[in-house]
Amino acid sequence: MIWKVIRLVIGLVSGYLAVSWMSTLIPLDPDELVSESILNPFNFLAGTMLLAIGMFSMGGLIGAGIIAVKNSGKGREGSSGDIILAVICLCGFFVLFSLGWWQTAIFFVFCLLYGMMSFSPMGYKDKGQI
Repeated sequence: MIWKVIRLVIGLVSGYLAVSWMSTLIPLDPDELVSESILNPFNFLAGTMLLAIGMFSMGGLIGAGIIAVKNSGKGREGSSGDIILAVICLCGFFVLFSLGWWQTAIFFVFCLLYGMMSFSPMGYKDKGQI
């Protein structure tokens, strides 16, 4: 459980830094985005790397929360800690939303997609078949 709390802190910090380091271009113009990434490569690359780190950290927590809610809905033993951490992740997105709405929206969509892809149905075993 302590590892999941560490992942939550890493995800929140990297999400905060990614949102604050990525440039805000409204309206979003591809030419301005490319020129901004060329003129400020450190901010762009650091923001992109932190976005990926936060996606992997928080996406796994969201996936574990989805599984815990699904198991508790079926009457099985669900981990309430996973549900609480998933709710804290969602609250973290609301805090990040005030810093930059489109950066947080991209971050949230990537985390949600990774979280949904990271879990498999119960009893499914990968046998190396394509």
